[in-house]
Amino acid sequence: MSLKKVEQVKKDRFFRVWDILVYGIIAAVIVALFLAVTLTSDKSTLEGIEVYYNNNLAFTYDFAEDKLDITLEDNIAVEENGARTLKILFCTDDGSLAEHTDYNLIEINKSERTVSVTESDCSNRKDCVYTAAIKNSSGLIVCTPHRLRIMPADYKDDGQTLPVG
Repeated sequence: MSLKKVEQVKKDRFFRVWDILVYGIIAAVIVALFLAVTLTSDKSTLEGIEVYYNNNLAFTYDFAEDKLDITLEDNIAVEENGARTLKILFCTDDGSLAEHTDYNLIEINKSERTVSVTESDCSNRKDCVYTAAIKNSSGLIVCTPHRLRIMPADYKDDGQTLPVG
């Protein structure tokens, strides 16, 4: 490398004004997107849940009234674990409640007002089991292999986004 080239590299600044401006704009966009996602989510208290199987209402649970309404009785078995939790065994039309095949075990914690899937035999990945519990009105649990959807009773579906599950 020539001496002239070395001197020119020494004179050049590491960042130019335009570089700093572009990095600043990128950082501002990232912060704005982060704030939009965190501040606009619905964090209201979970009032109840609805569970759908094949887009048909399977059952609902209302936390305020402590009331479980079952629509698909052939697919559901209920086990009450004291006053705090309610375990619901849900089987698809191809499954069996007695043999625990094609099933999801849904746990409703009444005191904490949360809903989660604790067991399933849907696939090797078991995405529904590892999905975070529904704690507020913005949660959603989907078990695609069993065509099961668990959502808050006041969940508003805009129809434009597909749930990831």
